[in-house]
Amino acid sequence: MNTTMTMNAGYQTTAPTRGYDYTAAIAQAKFVAMIVAAPLIGLAAITLLPLAGLAMLIKMGFQALPKRARDIALFFAAPFIGLAYLAAFPLIGVGALAYAGVQAARGK
Repeated sequence: MNTTMTMNAGYQTTAPTRGYDYTAAIAQAKFVAMIVAAPLIGLAAITLLPLAGLAMLIKMGFQALPKRARDIALFFAAPFIGLAYLAAFPLIGVGALAYAGVQAARGK
């Protein structure tokens, strides 16, 4: 018995009979974009979730300290917080630029 395995990514594989329908091409582009983006999203989650947990631990530690000790700890942490902002600004700018580009391409 011969069998054939086929994969359907959710889009048509044949061209429509009248004109060209771009929905299949758009669906195909979305499928490719998801294949490319999925590992990057997973990598971001694996990288950032431990940092988020560490930030939560630090926040709980600051809440447990008396007010004066909290002020002293924030005084010493301020340069590192500023450095984190400095490192994050280019990434935030690229994200905002990409968001504006997608909105412009969609015509909104």
